[in-house]
Amino acid sequence: MATTSHEPANGTVAANSIHELRYGVVNGFHLNLAVRWSGMADNSDDTSLGNQSSEIDTYSGQYQRRADLRPALVFLRGELLAVQIPLEREQVTLGRALDADIRVNDPRASRLHARITCERNQETGEARYRLSDLDSTNGTLLNAKRIDSAFLEDGDKFEIGEQLIRFEMLDEIDREFQQQIHRLLVHDELTGLLTSKSFFSELRREAARAEAEDMPFCVLMMDIDYFKEVNDTYGHLVGSETLEDVGAVIKKSLRAGDVGARFGGEEFAAFLLDADYSQAMTAAERVRTAIEKHEFPAVRREGGAEPIRTHHITISIGVASYPEDGRDPIQLVEMADTALYRAKRNGRNQVCAYRPPATTEVVRLRPRSKE
Repeated sequence: MATTSHEPANGTVAANSIHELRYGVVNGFHLNLAVRWSGMADNSDDTSLGNQSSEIDTYSGQYQRRADLRPALVFLRGELLAVQIPLEREQVTLGRALDADIRVNDPRASRLHARITCERNQETGEARYRLSDLDSTNGTLLNAKRIDSAFLEDGDKFEIGEQLIRFEMLDEIDREFQQQIHRLLVHDELTGLLTSKSFFSELRREAARAEAEDMPFCVLMMDIDYFKEVNDTYGHLVGSETLEDVGAVIKKSLRAGDVGARFGGEEFAAFLLDADYSQAMTAAERVRTAIEKHEFPAVRREGGAEPIRTHHITISIGVASYPEDGRDPIQLVEMADTALYRAKRNGRNQVCAYRPPATTEVVRLRPRSKE
């Protein structure tokens, strides 16, 4: 087994920090924007709902909110569905290129497709946001009309390729609501890991980045061994709590920046950024060992109390690597799945690589005969 260090940072994994957005969704505005978004509330001005000076009543009158509106883009269609991106820069570019501030993985989008620029009235300081097409192949549509340049109004919708995006002025309550919707769409409700759909979207984005930056990454496919016996022995509610704990163990075992997902049932997946085969095998073995040693509840937890009875399970893992095994991200998942079932056939509770390391044969030379 390889010994390359691949230790997790603070026991966290990207699946928690990304949406909140890690979701490599917006690197640059791609990772940087994600970080700025998740920290936005902490760095904002006073957002106390009890501040009476610039408040407006809501319809019910039960809640009050500040008239502290901030510009944001909300994706209504496409891979980034429900993603909310605050416009905190004076200029933001959108397109397919890796260096676009907001990168959209869409073949109908140009590399640098459009730009949003903040323009301020010098006398009043009022900000307006201009959407400009950057000579894109398929054009930019604002409210269903092709434009070269136009100012955005609250609620306007524009299209870049197949992506439909709404420009909105959001207050704190609106921002939190959009984040909650996004989390519900992209995360598995039971484990908090990504859904399979979100996993594939993220994998395609990171595969494109890995190819552009000549950077390796690996895919792990994981399946709990004999999970049906857990349901049959302890019941489906205990089985659900077991799956929840498996998700937590996987999160803790991976590095910050790695992405975990639940594919459904007892099948899980992960991909490891900037990791070669030896690092991936080390990480996979760490997951396998952690699952094997973990004490899972054999009875339902009630009132937060720890269960007295516990049970143990094991997990089998398959690993495939980019670019050694393949360059297509979907094919890499299939290869890791093939390696997973080889681990099952070989006895379960083990890690198998799609392409096992070549054995080194030692050739011993015969001593020279003395003449």
